[in-house]
Amino acid sequence: MAPQDSENAMTTSVEANSNQVIGDGFQVNGVVYGSISVVNQKFKEPESDDALCLRDLYISNPWLDKQRIEDAKGGLLKDSYRWILTNASFQWWFDDPSARLLWINGSSGTGKTMLLCGVIEELRSRIECSEDRLCFFFCESANKNADSAAAVLRGLIFLLVDQQPDLIKHIAQEYKAAGSKLFEGAGAWYTLRGIFLGLLPHLQPGVTYFAIDAPEETSEPRDLERLLSLVSESSNTPHAHIKWLVTTGRRADVARRLEVGRPGREGLNLDDCTEELKSAVNAYIVWHAKILARPAIGDGILLQKIEQGLQEKSGTEFKYVALMVAKLGAVATHQMLDVLREAAPDLSGLFRQASDRINSLDRETKHLCRSVLATVALAHRPLIREELYALTGLESTSAAGEVLQKCSSFGIQGCGTFSVDLPAREFLCQDKVLFPAGLEGEHQHIFLRSLNLMERTLRRDMYRLKEPGFLAVDVKVPEPNPLLTSAYSCEYWIDHLVASRYNGREIRDDGALYAFLGFKYLHWIESLSLLGAMRTALSSWSKLVDFLQRKKEASRLLELVLDGQRFLEYNGNSIMARPLQAYASATLFVPSQSMSAELVWNQRPEWVEISDGMREEHWSPWAQMLDPGNAEFQIVGPVAFSSDGTWLAAALEATCEGVAKRVVQIWDAVQGNRVWEPLQNSGGWIAFPPNSTLLATAAGPWPRSGGIRFWNLASGAWHDSATTISPLDFSAAVFSPDGVWLAAADSNQISIWDWARGDCTLRFSHGSGSAPSSLAYSADGCRLASAHQGEIRVWNAASGSEIRRLDDSEASLIVFSPESTGGAKLISANTNSLVSWSVETGDRLSVLDLPSDPYSPIALSPDGRRFAAAPRGNIMTWDTVTRRRLQTLQGYEPRVRSLVFPPGGGHLASIGDRGLRLYRAVSSQEGDVLRAARDHPDNINILRVSNHGCGRTVVSASAKTIKVWHLDGARRPVDIKPAKGGILDVALSADGTQIVFASRLENAGVWSAQTGECLQAIPDTGFAVAFSPSGTRIAMLTSSRTLRLWDLTRRRFIRTPDQPRTAMQSGQFGVGAVTFASESRLAASQDRTIFIWNQKRLYWGQSLADDDTAKSLLFSSDNRRLASSYDDKIKIWDVAGSCCLQILNTAAIPHHLNLVAFDTAWSQLLTEVGIVDLGDPIEPSAEAGGTDREFRCQGYGVHAGIDGGWVTWNSRKVLWLPPAYYPDRSAVILSEPGASTPSAIVLGCRSGRVVVLQVNQDHLPR
Repeated sequence: MAPQDSENAMTTSVEANSNQVIGDGFQVNGVVYGSISVVNQKFKEPESDDALCLRDLYISNPWLDKQRIEDAKGGLLKDSYRWILTNASFQWWFDDPSARLLWINGSSGTGKTMLLCGVIEELRSRIECSEDRLCFFFCESANKNADSAAAVLRGLIFLLVDQQPDLIKHIAQEYKAAGSKLFEGAGAWYTLRGIFLGLLPHLQPGVTYFAIDAPEETSEPRDLERLLSLVSESSNTPHAHIKWLVTTGRRADVARRLEVGRPGREGLNLDDCTEELKSAVNAYIVWHAKILARPAIGDGILLQKIEQGLQEKSGTEFKYVALMVAKLGAVATHQMLDVLREAAPDLSGLFRQASDRINSLDRETKHLCRSVLATVALAHRPLIREELYALTGLESTSAAGEVLQKCSSFGIQGCGTFSVDLPAREFLCQDKVLFPAGLEGEHQHIFLRSLNLMERTLRRDMYRLKEPGFLAVDVKVPEPNPLLTSAYSCEYWIDHLVASRYNGREIRDDGALYAFLGFKYLHWIESLSLLGAMRTALSSWSKLVDFLQRKKEASRLLELVLDGQRFLEYNGNSIMARPLQAYASATLFVPSQSMSAELVWNQRPEWVEISDGMREEHWSPWAQMLDPGNAEFQIVGPVAFSSDGTWLAAALEATCEGVAKRVVQIWDAVQGNRVWEPLQNSGGWIAFPPNSTLLATAAGPWPRSGGIRFWNLASGAWHDSATTISPLDFSAAVFSPDGVWLAAADSNQISIWDWARGDCTLRFSHGSGSAPSSLAYSADGCRLASAHQGEIRVWNAASGSEIRRLDDSEASLIVFSPESTGGAKLISANTNSLVSWSVETGDRLSVLDLPSDPYSPIALSPDGRRFAAAPRGNIMTWDTVTRRRLQTLQGYEPRVRSLVFPPGGGHLASIGDRGLRLYRAVSSQEGDVLRAARDHPDNINILRVSNHGCGRTVVSASAKTIKVWHLDGARRPVDIKPAKGGILDVALSADGTQIVFASRLENAGVWSAQTGECLQAIPDTGFAVAFSPSGTRIAMLTSSRTLRLWDLTRRRFIRTPDQPRTAMQSGQFGVGAVTFASESRLAASQDRTIFIWNQKRLYWGQSLADDDTAKSLLFSSDNRRLASSYDDKIKIWDVAGSCCLQILNTAAIPHHLNLVAFDTAWSQLLTEVGIVDLGDPIEPSAEAGGTDREFRCQGYGVHAGIDGGWVTWNSRKVLWLPPAYYPDRSAVILSEPGASTPSAIVLGCRSGRVVVLQVNQDHLPR
């Protein structure tokens, strides 16, 4: 920017600049309005995995951040940074191919950030027509979107992909499995670090310039270390030509981490560039002096004295000049020299003068200035003008401009945004003149103003989107923006409330906060989604829970907030993606007995309702399921949590050519996403040492030979010493509570290790003759207990001397009791009982008998306060002190193999047939039984509808059970329970009165759909069945892979023609289909062939050669068309011509589709997910293979994919289906044949439930 341009910019009104910044794409709450639309334009399919991945990666646009920073500091002046371009260190860094890193450092106020802005401008112009790339990030301690190491990498990777779009494919694969969670939570840094380093080898030719400003402003000290280590490591990469530029304060630890001085790495200390900085500052002074002296045109003396005064006092500090310019700009021209003369010579002195001056103002002006300064200093990100005015009351006064001028000495005035830098913020937070009572009261004021502001401005459908499936990333901000004033309040009101420690009437039962949550809760959540701030709310809500738990007069409010937390956890992801799901899915599926239901049920959608009795009653205790990430591996355990509950590790096992292979997978326990690739040759034993960032693991199962290795969670690599403790074989091991010692035992002895050094400090024989099954340290680390066959022994952990033997013949787990000190009490557990012992006397203090199950897993929490067992799959938890049963979870797992508590006992992890699940510790009455609402004990594999989709009878089936639902009657279904199970197919007669099933374990049978009685037994097993149109015959593909016909009237098999046995019998058992065209004509599929048979003539009429074996077949009513369904497609055949006419791609659907009916014109096909539009009828042609056609459902339909389950309208997603309602199978019901859209949708849910959604045809999905 030229000086004259900058002068013009300085004279432009702040209001105009604010509008311009917002119009160009200003960042508010993590969203850059207009910027996401640019992301969308890069992809032809806005909902493709690549597009969604880049949107979720996005946190801010560094180019817009740079513009905002320049505007806030008065504009970028080339004369103030041009000196760096001729500096020898910079020229070496830019020109020398061996140069990899330049570290620019200097004292506060030396203009490092603006210097980097200038360098970025220069680099942009130099590489504009080259293959080089430029990526940068500005860290800001006052901006939550720019104060973490993870945010830095998100910004750098975003710019990298923006310049080389093909890199997205290297991120998308991991993104498919984890979604937006990949970039969030405690594991985000490790994931992003791996992604970043993984992208470097794939960079195209050319130089890639990376720049980071002020990494020391990250909120966590370890984040600085992480970033510096990454810069240092990537500077050594041999795969790409990379150059790093890092600007920080002058710090020895930074120089050490960056290894400045090594070849290819140099440092440039701005404090040593005195003359260059003076010249740069003088240019900055001359520029601003001209602007300040402009009202006194022709007064060269005034201009000269301003320049001279600023030069004498500023030295080489840009910050000082900027503050003085703001101070001079707030007074009349004739006062400038006096103000300049009286100004303090340093920053802290300037701040003190400004504070004293504001404190001497009249009461009203001082109050407004204090409000402005406190709000800007305490804000978690820069504020736009409208937000600042609304939060401080400036919107209602004509003196707003005067107030802002008086505050400008703290550097808050910006073009479009308002913030203060770190020195000013630190001064204000400690200033006892302006804020004698501290800033807690100011936090309180911000909270109360925010609450009032949201109450006044929030409403339903803020942006008039209307469509419930409208994507948040596709939103165009309306003008005027109804969230312009309240955006900050929506995101950060909780943070200010918690920081205030407020205890006023507004946060008591029936107070203002209770009323706000009661009437505006959904509006607030919708607004968060529109602002891209849902993640902040989810993390802040737990702070609100903790805050209210300390308030005695807010019990009902706390209950509401706890229920609201479950509501957010349950619906947060869907609302985050589609804001209006707050009034669709979130209200329709809210549990009927929850507190949230009372508040939101009246805002449910009019176009759909859930049938009576089919809504869940309570929030599920199931928190999340963790995915192994590889279909070949199964989670087998053991499982371990880190001491802070952040990480979870579990052993995975796969069998390859008869050899078992074990690995360890680590998850972010909060977000649920996998971190790092599985750790090889591990998993026999897993533990996290307390007070450490390491994971200990050994190969196994026992004997666990080869020693213990340690994985470094901070660096994402094996610890420096790959095998810290070796050799070591052990049956049990435990870390001491302080994390210093590791006790390990085998069949002969117990060893105590100083594991960090790899030294064994003590060995002693336990003399039991059996290897201990469990070890436990007392809370003070002085005692160690070991559980053997027949007894428990307690030892002095320092000397190895025996203290006590306890006679317990069955103990498999032990822990010291939390209610005792010094290890005086011990708790032992097995599958039959929980026993409390006195270590001092050896007596049993109490015994709790457990439900008997010798195969039940058991678990004790690390603090000894919780005990869990899972007899016959029912997960039960107890309080070990009171012996009170806390809760029982029934029906969530048919079989549980392992249980483990995290620290604190707030959750419980289980490994069962359905994988690794985390359960919440749900608040409940004593002994509450929480039953999973299941209609089938296992997965629903089959849903069938009578009368070609127009009947009101539905059959659902799992491998073991069959249920018949009469939708016009009561909720209770008719149960059909085959003796052995193994059900592979079910067919329903056209009139809905009879059912036939095929099983691999027992003979087929015909049952009454009304009574559930068995009407006939068919003496053969099979895997595919079908009723004839009249319901008098049944066709079955048998276990011998032949087609047989059963006559229901004569109760016997009827004669079948000779069959093409070679083709039929070479097919795969369980894969195939059969269907009738008429009473005498049918088709069967086997071994990539469709056979059509005319029963009257007793011959196979024709065969259709196929490239796969169809799993569902359907004739049109005139028998001229045949539809066949496969795992990834549907084909439409011309029967007479034996040719394929159309192919519909169904690869996005995770299973083959059941085919139900054609319409009379062959233009529509009814499937289990909806009505598919086939277009105009296609005549047979000589072309082989058929024409491809997009699979789209007309009217209402069902979608199930990696992005969850959805009800769709004309293939657009309109209703998200929560995990409990995710459909493994579905069916749609028509009000009449040929109807254009279904009148009801039946879901066979993964939870084992059958749910019916009734559609109101009089309302569109709005």
